[in-house]
Amino acid sequence: MDSNKKTQATHRGLATRKKRTSENVARQGPVRKSSRLAGVPSDGVYVEDERSGRFTVGGVSSSTGSTLATGSPELATDIQERFFNSRINDGSDLTIQQAVEMADDKWIKDQSISAAEQFVSGILPSFVSTSSAACASPKYVVSPVKGQDFERQIETIRLDDEAAVAKVTPDRIYAMACHPTPHAVLACAGDKQGYVGLWNVDQTNADNSSDGVHLFKPHSRPVSHLEWNRSGSSLVSASYDGSVRQLDLETQTFSQIFATYDDSEIFEGKLGFGLHQGSRYWIQYACLDHSNSADEKCLFLSSSAGTVMHVDLRSKGHLTFNKLLSEKKINSVSLHPNGTTLATAGLDTTVKLWDIRKLKSTSKNSTPTPLATHISGKSVNSAFFSPSGKTLLTTTMMNTLDCIENAHLLTNGEAIAPVHRIRHNNQTGRWLTTLMARWHPHHNMFVVGSMEKPRTIEIFDGDSGTLLRGIQGDSLTAVASRCCFHPSSDKLIVCGGNSSGRVTIAR
Repeated sequence: MDSNKKTQATHRGLATRKKRTSENVARQGPVRKSSRLAGVPSDGVYVEDERSGRFTVGGVSSSTGSTLATGSPELATDIQERFFNSRINDGSDLTIQQAVEMADDKWIKDQSISAAEQFVSGILPSFVSTSSAACASPKYVVSPVKGQDFERQIETIRLDDEAAVAKVTPDRIYAMACHPTPHAVLACAGDKQGYVGLWNVDQTNADNSSDGVHLFKPHSRPVSHLEWNRSGSSLVSASYDGSVRQLDLETQTFSQIFATYDDSEIFEGKLGFGLHQGSRYWIQYACLDHSNSADEKCLFLSSSAGTVMHVDLRSKGHLTFNKLLSEKKINSVSLHPNGTTLATAGLDTTVKLWDIRKLKSTSKNSTPTPLATHISGKSVNSAFFSPSGKTLLTTTMMNTLDCIENAHLLTNGEAIAPVHRIRHNNQTGRWLTTLMARWHPHHNMFVVGSMEKPRTIEIFDGDSGTLLRGIQGDSLTAVASRCCFHPSSDKLIVCGGNSSGRVTIAR
């Protein structure tokens, strides 16, 4: 009976089409036929080089016998144009319909577009009207063990509901977020292929064949971060394709709010002009800047090249700073509640704290000095400040979860050591997304996936570093690499995403 439950649970959410309708065949176009098998002579065109998604092509035209020059009108008709860095378009806004249609045809069902449009225009705005007060920045943080009701929730939280797991994205989940409304559970996941899936967990509409899951494709490469603004009116997504998009519920579009470009003349004047450094450059992480903008129009971005930039999208938009803070990839950035201290962590095995006021004021080519440094010994997956700002939580490939206290008070570049070091297996290997321990937005505790068997999601006390609960159940059949709490301060709800695109809800 347990095995039947597991099978039934994993079938919720996305499912591929079993049959292709005439509508889908028409959208796909005619079936491609091989010119070689048909005996048609080759065009004599070949790709000499490819950089940033653009081709350099050479060869001799079979029709004219002349050598083709890159950029020639004849070449333009023979070679299909591709967007910069293989992005899904030129940066234009995507309507809900377009974002759904960007998905692979096998994930699009007859009602997918109309269901998504109805969800974004009708259901999601109702969440916004009730979420503003609940998701405001907390004035104080409650320790989980001091509230009897919350302590009871920790003891009773479970993973046995077969309706609490669904396939939300087609591929491995890289990013997880939860909408801040206290009256519903809306789990959001971004995957390896650039898909963003929204799952209205408690949707009871029997006409929806995807169990409340709506799939969009605003990016072409892995979605590295998802984050709702405090009111829940917009969702920001950052991607390895170098673009940052925003699902705006007011306009009902996925708009590109920032993107990196190379120094080609055609991109001159764009906000990210000259930032792109080639195929090994991408946006690794992002976080909204809640410190100086009530409408949250600023954000921090880290890159695979070790740079951190601050983007101000107010007015016409400008780049406040773009600093090289590491010689290697920076996996995460986190802003302290004081609004001035930024923590970075990455492949150079260190966690560093920076005063962003000095990053803004120093000259372009100067090397900034960190306020403090913690050396892990191996790569650091993430480093996040607690809601109160007292504790900095790191997840490392040294198989530790480290809790560092009051690091933001240091100013002279001191080396810092953790007050609590938790032994934790973080060796996810090649096929699983790395683990990242994440804080609860209102309570001093954090959640992280686990490599242990049976599969477990673990909740720890942020004050003592002790394990409060290892959540297990029939609904959790794989490692939940990326986990997050629902922002509600009254209900304990955990969302976990795995490498098959499934999301599990514990409550």
